Amino acid sequence: MSTNDTTGDSKRSRRGFLRATATGATVAGLGATATGTAAAQDDNTFDGWMEGANNYDGSVADETGTDAVTIEVGAGDNGLAFGPAAVQVDPGTTITWEWTGEGGAHNVVEDGGAFDSGETIQEAGTTFEQTLEEEGVYKYYCNPHQSAGMVGVVVVGEPETGGGHGGEEGGIVLTPELQAMGAAIVLGVLSPIVFAILLALNRDDIDGRDGTGRADADLKRIE
Repeated sequence: MSTNDTTGDSKRSRRGFLRATATGATVAGLGATATGTAAAQDDNTFDGWMEGANNYDGSVADETGTDAVTIEVGAGDNGLAFGPAAVQVDPGTTITWEWTGEGGAHNVVEDGGAFDSGETIQEAGTTFEQTLEEEGVYKYYCNPHQSAGMVGVVVVGEPETGGGHGGEEGGIVLTPELQAMGAAIVLGVLSPIVFAILLALNRDDIDGRDGTGRADADLKRIE
C-alpha cells in the first residue's frame, strides 16, 4: 500500500509540474510578443529617418484630437532640433512651426516635397503653417542642419506604412493586424512543445487509473 501511495504522489507531482510548464510556455510566448511589440514601438526610427535625431527619445507626441499643433524650430540645448521632433495628429490638423531664434538660421523642408518654408530664417517668432489633410508620415528637416540631426516627422492619422504619404511605400508599422500575426507565429512555434507536454500528461492519467492502469498491474506482479 505504501508503494502505491508513493507512486500516486509521484505521478501527481509530475502532472502538476508538466501542467505548470505548459501554462508557463504559453504565457511566456504571449508575453514575448507583447514585449517585442512595445519595444518596436518605443524604438520607432521611421525607417531610419529619426536615427540620430536631436531632441528625440523614440517616443511620438500624441496630439490627436487637437485642431492645431505648434512645433518649435530651434529647440533643444543648442537650438538644432525641432520640438517635439515627432508628433502624431489627425488629418486636417494645422501644424505651425515657430522659430525660437536659437541655433542659427533654419528652414523646414519636407523630404517628399509636400511643404517647404523657403529660405532659412533666424528671427524669433517667425511662423510657418501647413494643414495636412492626407494620412501618411511626413519626414522633414532643416536644410543647413540636417546632417547635425535637425530632422523631424509628423504622422498624420494612422498610416499603414512608415516611409511616406500619398501612397509612397515605406517601413512596416506594427498595426493591430501585424501584432496578431506575430502572436500567431509565436504560438505556432510553441504549439508542438505544449502538445508534447499535454500528451505526456494524458499518458500519466491513463497509467494511473485505479485497477486498469499499466502501473498498477506492474505493481501487482511485483507483489
